[in-house]
Amino acid sequence: MYITLKHRRLLLGALAGVVLAATSPALAETAYIAQVNPKSSSAAPMAVSQPPQIAPAAPYAPRPMSFVPTPETATPARNGNFAQTIQVGNSNQVFQSQAGGNNVSNVGVWGGKNNDIGVWQGGGDRSNVNLINTQGLAVAVIQPPGSAPLNMLIARLPNGGLLIKR
Repeated sequence: MYITLKHRRLLLGALAGVVLAATSPALAETAYIAQVNPKSSSAAPMAVSQPPQIAPAAPYAPRPMSFVPTPETATPARNGNFAQTIQVGNSNQVFQSQAGGNNVSNVGVWGGKNNDIGVWQGGGDRSNVNLINTQGLAVAVIQPPGSAPLNMLIARLPNGGLLIKR
């Protein structure tokens, strides 16, 4: 599957529009803490009195270390969507969008660079896309609700040929 430069720009423009529409400006307060009294004229540090401790500190009790999953991995999503990406390479971009429920998407980029992969799923879809040693490819997977599963391997062969296995 070959995507022309015009289609690639259109795909990237649509992707940028979705990302810009979903983002909002980030607001933050300053983290600056005044550590020197601006009214003091001496260079000697001033001692600051500490308030008395009201309750005794609890004694240290060593706890066994264990793996605690993050909230997003602790419970599966309610709608059954799952998307995972593995990238081993440079400057690759992967976008996965899942509407509806029960979508599964796996994208792997192995040893490639400057690849763009987009996966759009409508509901009840399965896709596995793997790019191996590719450079500068743009791949779009669009699955309407209930599409047939897609398993795709695209690899750059040692002789320079391109293997596309579906």
